[in-house]
Amino acid sequence: MKKLKTLFTVTLVIDILAVAPLFLMMFIPSMKEEMVYSQFPGMMENELAKEISDIFHFVFMFIGSTMVIAVAASIRISVLEAAKTAAMLLSIIHLGWVLPDWINLTMGGAHPPVPIMLLSTVPVIALAYGWKKGEM
Repeated sequence: MKKLKTLFTVTLVIDILAVAPLFLMMFIPSMKEEMVYSQFPGMMENELAKEISDIFHFVFMFIGSTMVIAVAASIRISVLEAAKTAAMLLSIIHLGWVLPDWINLTMGGAHPPVPIMLLSTVPVIALAYGWKKGEM
């Protein structure tokens, strides 16, 4: 699986799965209650905390969307060096996306379930592999 197009496609599918809950939370309040408010006691009663959480998730929804768009655009790259450069840059961006969760896990803070964190780490590994050993 050294084809960069395949690695970008795998990354795209995982990114869509990762960003989908952010979109869904905007439109399904019960999902937000279960995923966010249940993790932080007292947040449900605090209107300011809920507003800050909404802004936070709104911003991350756009960041995640731009990652999805960048990966989707990378699939169409047909020059090897350009595709490898895109894989390198996208792997750095994806690392920045997943690293806080791993740091929180090691520090004992709030984090997503470990299987979700492992799934989110796959694009980082795939893109880094594509950067070093990818082919067209």
